[in-house]
Amino acid sequence: MLCFLSLRLHRSLTRTQLSGVAGEIFRAFFADLITPEGPNTSTYPAATAQLHSFDLASSNQNVAIAPSDDDVWIFGYGSLVWKADFPYIDRRRGFVWGFKRRFYQHSIDHRGMPDKPGRVVTLLPGDPAEDRVYGVAYRIAAAQKDAVLNHLDYREKNGYERCSLEFHEYLSATKPIQVIMYVATQANDSYAGDVWQVPCIARQIFTSAGPSGPNRDYLFNLALAMEKLFPGAVDEHLTELVTCVRRHIEQDEPELLQRALQEEITNILCESVREAVREDEPLDHGETSRRLEALHQNCQKSGWREPLLDVQLRRQSLSTPS
Repeated sequence: MLCFLSLRLHRSLTRTQLSGVAGEIFRAFFADLITPEGPNTSTYPAATAQLHSFDLASSNQNVAIAPSDDDVWIFGYGSLVWKADFPYIDRRRGFVWGFKRRFYQHSIDHRGMPDKPGRVVTLLPGDPAEDRVYGVAYRIAAAQKDAVLNHLDYREKNGYERCSLEFHEYLSATKPIQVIMYVATQANDSYAGDVWQVPCIARQIFTSAGPSGPNRDYLFNLALAMEKLFPGAVDEHLTELVTCVRRHIEQDEPELLQRALQEEITNILCESVREAVREDEPLDHGETSRRLEALHQNCQKSGWREPLLDVQLRRQSLSTPS
């Protein structure tokens, strides 16, 4: 990159000319970052590994622990389906009656930030005889249940509360299991509701990321889990969101990211020229190269796309006549 800058960048260039140089830099060094095969496009290793081994190992314990009457069962219908980060001695796929799964909860601690929340699922009351939500029940050994429940209380701290209900095993006529489930009610501060329904929820997911990664990965991992564990099961809300977010990724993301990255590169070049003119010194190509390389490195990190996409879409909305 340093050699490239030495040949093309000098103090007399205008912003328009610097924008042209930025386009060359983008095509030479950044364009591969926004292709479908680029780094951190989508990450499903946790979900894929857990789903692949679902029927091979019902426990994640190295030492067998005998079940007891004091064990508890935890039902997961969101990220717990594919990201069980706690010890369990058994797990079963199944469903609960009388609920609908919806992306109606804001996430400010996992798939979003306080100033840019993502969307995660909660359950809404439905028809007790018609509506069912599929997920996974995990059996927690009595000796481990306090630690696991404390862990889950913290993990689900953003508006979720425990409740108890019956879980029915998938494709089985066995007796229902009493499980503990975490649900975010409409009374919690992070409840978002439908808010203009699927298109706006999809855009929020498309442009959000948090400490646990991009919001889109949460959506796609959940869809993948439902497809693999419950083939043929229908979840129209989930399917519509996946379709809408994928459309954003395929149709909007490449152009938006190219525009955003070229702006970032142009700003770096302009700042370098301003510094050189202000100090009446030659351009420091080495420092400019380091700033561009830092931008390139930042684009290797999970969640780098979403803030840029959000800015570009907001600008686009402001410039579109109402």
